[in-house]
Amino acid sequence: MKHLLTIPLITCLLFALLPFEMVAQTKASGLRESINLNSDWTYLEDDTHRIQDLSKRSNWEEVDIPHTWNALDATDLTPGYRRSASWYKKELDIANLSSEKHYELYFEGVNITSDVYVNGTRVGGHIGGYIGFKINITNALRQGSNEILVRASNGYDPEVIPSQKSDFFIYGGITRDVWLNILPKTYISKVRINTPHVTAKKADLLAELSLSDVTPGLRVKASLVDPQGKTIKISTKKISNSDISIKMTSIKNPELWHTEDPNLYTLRLELLDGHQMLDEVHEKVGFRWFEFKDYGAFYLNGERLLLRGTHRHEEHAGVGAAMSNEQHQADMNLIKEMGANFVRLAHYPQDPEVYRACDSLGLLVWDELPWCRGGIGNDKWKINTKNMLGEIINQNYNHPSIILWSLGNEIYWLPDFENGDQTDTINDYLKELNDYAHQLDP
Repeated sequence: MKHLLTIPLITCLLFALLPFEMVAQTKASGLRESINLNSDWTYLEDDTHRIQDLSKRSNWEEVDIPHTWNALDATDLTPGYRRSASWYKKELDIANLSSEKHYELYFEGVNITSDVYVNGTRVGGHIGGYIGFKINITNALRQGSNEILVRASNGYDPEVIPSQKSDFFIYGGITRDVWLNILPKTYISKVRINTPHVTAKKADLLAELSLSDVTPGLRVKASLVDPQGKTIKISTKKISNSDISIKMTSIKNPELWHTEDPNLYTLRLELLDGHQMLDEVHEKVGFRWFEFKDYGAFYLNGERLLLRGTHRHEEHAGVGAAMSNEQHQADMNLIKEMGANFVRLAHYPQDPEVYRACDSLGLLVWDELPWCRGGIGNDKWKINTKNMLGEIINQNYNHPSIILWSLGNEIYWLPDFENGDQTDTINDYLKELNDYAHQLDP
């Protein structure tokens, strides 16, 4: 069940949506591997755009990821902090390069724009520092040693949100985990989970899958496992194209996801060719329904719930935004232990570990597009901002904890562009983003 409303709250427009789409990441079997690449990087504080300049530099230093060059200077006694670009380098050894595998780098976050090179060739990049992205490196790899180079920049760029006038630090660096994903040649590339009908007596589940490739004879087997580990539903479907829908109906007496009892099911998806399993993915599922009554209270699973919450920035003393998963988990545990049932992730989407923690702890989530101050920008700004909204919705769709989707914070303050604080222009663009959000998730 989905609900949408527009309400004024701390100068934000909020949208109550189902949680958002997550690209399949879980290592569920030996058919796919997710290898953490956080250790043994080197770092160069140099803003050059030319990779040919890097071989002339001798002042590389050893670092581990997550890393930010603003861990200390953002909070020292000297005004200002470094807003520029730096380079990261890692040697990646591929001992058994296979033509039957798909290789991709997954960056959970590089702040705030990035360019990625493998063996001297640019393989991709990203605009936006608080959203994960993947880069296909299959054709750039070679057997043995490979060089990965990443240029990260948190320099002033009025065409990329958040505005430099926001009231929080924009830390530069590879601020979240980095992974090498090794996938089968034919694999499940996306999993989008809807719960279109939920009551205390029964529930329905709709899983929408995308495949990297389709060959005759493939099928998908979906198994729903309850919180105690018992398989309660199985559905199998033959595949005719790369996009598949699997529906499970009349799931009796579902164990509902609630702030006091955050029950999580597991959806196990197997891609089969005859009796051979080609790929396998596991996704968590929470059955719940919610609504804000018109001019009234919030209801979760048909019962009124007082939202008691706080707001959380992604930073920690000594490391800035380059927090470990343990530090993220500790923050969310503290929020839960103090009696809260609701957290605003301000003013940007946060580390994947935070959403996993909220799902398992029973913390309702307000998620936010990082449009913070700066007013409305030019056409390129609008494209970048809308792209980020799409990425956030597509990546975070499956989390049962998310109930609010915010399009921004204090958005008309301190415009970066001439006439960027014009209310009519801002409202027109907000309507465009609202329509786009509905398109992505009705």
